[in-house]
Parts: sequence; C-alpha cells; structure tokens
Amino acid sequence: MTNQEALALIRQMLRAPNEEELARLVASSLPHLDGNFYYVLNLSVEQLQREGKKQAAEALRGLGDKMLRMKTLI
Repeated sequence: MTNQEALALIRQMLRAPNEEELARLVASSLPHLDGNFYYVLNLSVEQLQREGKKQAAEALRGLGDKMLRMKTLI
C-alpha cells in the first residue's frame, strides 16, 4: 500500500458513520492493512500532535486501536 492509498483509506475510515461501517471497511481492507498503512497512521498522529491538534490526534490513535481490535476479531 502506498502512502497516498493509506491516507485515502484512513480518511474513509474516519468518515465511517458508525462502528458497523468501520468494521465493514476494516474487513474489506484486511489484505491491504500492511506495515506501511500503520506507519502512515502513526506519522499522521505525530504530525497532528506537532500541530497542536490533540483532539484529532487522539481520534486517529483511537481509530488505529479500534482497527487492531477488529482485525483480531475478524
């Protein structure tokens, strides 16, 4: 997965209207959730923190945590 693809998927997941839709996105994206995806996710969290956007950084970190839990349940 390229960095741009990872960012696009992260944005799509952040816009998921509920947990069910997020779970569907995670399940359909499993083959693509590689190390680079999580690398880009973590870089994005760090960038938001540097910019002082603590709430957005926490939301993104929470998304990553949810995804990891969902990934192990699927």
